[in-house]
Parts: sequence; structure tokens; C-alpha cells
Amino acid sequence: MGQAEDLFGRAFLCATAVLLTATAFGLRFNNSTTLLVLVLGVVLLGLPHGALDPLVARKTFGTSGGYSSVIFYAAYLFAVCCYALFWMGLPTLGLSVFLIIAAQHFGSDSAPRGSALTRLGYGLTVVSLPAILHASGEARIFTLLGTQHAVTLVAISKFLAPLAVLAGGVGALLQFKQRKRDLAEFLAIVAGGLLLEPLVFFTCYFSLLHSPRHLLETAEDLGLTNFRSIALKSLPTLAATLVLAVLFYLHLHGAPASGRILMTVFVGLAALTVPHMLLDTLASEMRKRSS
Repeated sequence: MGQAEDLFGRAFLCATAVLLTATAFGLRFNNSTTLLVLVLGVVLLGLPHGALDPLVARKTFGTSGGYSSVIFYAAYLFAVCCYALFWMGLPTLGLSVFLIIAAQHFGSDSAPRGSALTRLGYGLTVVSLPAILHASGEARIFTLLGTQHAVTLVAISKFLAPLAVLAGGVGALLQFKQRKRDLAEFLAIVAGGLLLEPLVFFTCYFSLLHSPRHLLETAEDLGLTNFRSIALKSLPTLAATLVLAVLFYLHLHGAPASGRILMTVFVGLAALTVPHMLLDTLASEMRKRSS
């Protein structure tokens, strides 16, 4: 799995370099193309990294079938629905909490290396940096996600971004001798976050670096040794997630299509991230106690 993880790291670096070069030569994605890339990236490479959660629960809590599996699925779905309703009722707070959760979750990409401050800097860089040079685009996205305080959220991101880059950069430099790739990845994140359109940058990072890395780490822990076994085990949960996403999209009738797609993607990701992170934390604690 280590070679595959390195492959995705190189894919992220190459994709970022290509997109930055294309941007320098004036390439701009129109709204439809950007949304298509976002949806395909999230569905094909993003969602699968949480689709193994039932297997993680089975290994961690012994939910081998029957009643225990029903309880797990019901609790997971309940958490998803609660957060989706929370966002729809209080969109500014829902979006703000999601950005905080995303920063913490993305920071786990550097969890084996560096301090908690370094991890927070790494995650906050991913979340906040696009606001520096793409404030209007970021504000438009936040508005489509339901908040009436988009300008305030962008201003907060602008304030945090330099501090985040400093913390993440120092961490990458301190680990340079042990992990030279960390610095290259972080520099690519900084360049992409600054110069690429926010949704293009998010899709590139989330689909080519964050999600595959976590998927491979989880698969290795579960003893899944090839992509075919990972795909087969992920497919049922992924299919159920897509059905829920379609139902949510249809529920948002009356809104512009672009807004409905963004709401479905990001509210869906936020709602799925809550139980996913909770399960991941519990599984990590169980592993520590047993070791």
C-alpha cells in the first residue's frame, strides 16, 4: 500500500502543477465544468474513503451482523440526518462547524509527523487559503451553501490563512530530513490554494490526496490488500450514500441547479464526516488500549 500511497501523492503534485500551468496560460473552468469535476472527483475518489466504515465498526466493536449491524447503521444514519437538518436550519453555524471539522480532519494527513499545532496549521491552510486571492469566489460559494454571512467567514479565513501557512510550513521544514515529500506536498497545497479556483483546488486535494490516503490506510488496517477487494467492500455503502444524495438533491427543488449541487456535495460531506470522524476516533482509542 505504501507504493500506492506515494502514487497518489505524486498524482496530486502533478495535477496541481498541470492546473497551475494551465491557469497561468489563461485557462478558466466554466461553472458547469467545475461542478462536473467536483461531483466526479468526490463520488469516484472522495466518498469511498468513508465507505469502509461498516468494516471498521465490525473490527472495532464486533458488529458482525444482525442486531448489532442494524444498530450501527441506524446510529450512523441518525448522525448524518441530524447534521444535515442542523445545517439546513442554521446554515451559517452548520458551515462554520464543517470548516472547523474539515480543518481538523485534513490535518490528520500529517498526523504521524509533527505536533498538534502543525496538524492544525496544515488543515487550516487547506480550508482558509483560497480566501486570500479568491475572496469573491469563496463568498459566492458560501452564499450558495445557505449562509448570509459569507463575507464575514471569508474575512476570518483571510486572517487565519497566513498563521496556518506559517504553522504548517514550519512543521514540514522540521520534518524535512525524515519526510522530504511533506514539504513538496505542503508547497503544492499553498500554491494550489492561492492560485487555483476554490472548487478546483478542493477537488484536487480532496480527491487525489486526502481521500485515497485515508482509504489506503483504512484498507491496510482491515487487511484488504488490493483495489478489487477495496472496491467490492466499498460498493454497498457507496451505493446507499449516492441514493441519499439524490434524494437530498431532489428535496432542494426550486433552488438553482448549481446551488443544489453544491448543497448536496458539501452538506452531504459534512453530514458524513461527523460519524466518520467519531468512528475513526473511537477506533484509534481502541487500538491504543489494546496495544
